[in-house]
Formats: sequence, C-alpha cells, structure tokens
Amino acid sequence: MMTAVARHITNAPLSRTYYDKKRAEGKKHNQAIRSLGRHLVRVIWALVKKGRKYEIR
Repeated sequence: MMTAVARHITNAPLSRTYYDKKRAEGKKHNQAIRSLGRHLVRVIWALVKKGRKYEIR
C-alpha cells in the first residue's frame, strides 16, 4: 500500500498537495505517506458506497 500511495503522489496533484501539507505540519516522510494512504482509503470507501468511479481532477 505504501508503494502504491508513493506512486499516486506523482500522478495525482491533489495527493501531492495533501502530502506536502502533512510534511509542512512536521510529519516525517513515512508518516505523511501513511496519512495519505488512510485518506485515500476513506475516498475509495466513499466511492464504493456511492457506486462511483475515481476521477482525477
């Protein structure tokens, strides 16, 4: 999961913004990656519940 999240940062600008925000809050790299991973899991769960597809904006 951590590798997938790290790759997602390079492809999704909103994920990069979230990661940078966590780093600015003083989190180390691995902490910021885990935080982004939890955030993405919440997003994926919401999409599954609503039956929608993920779209990069």
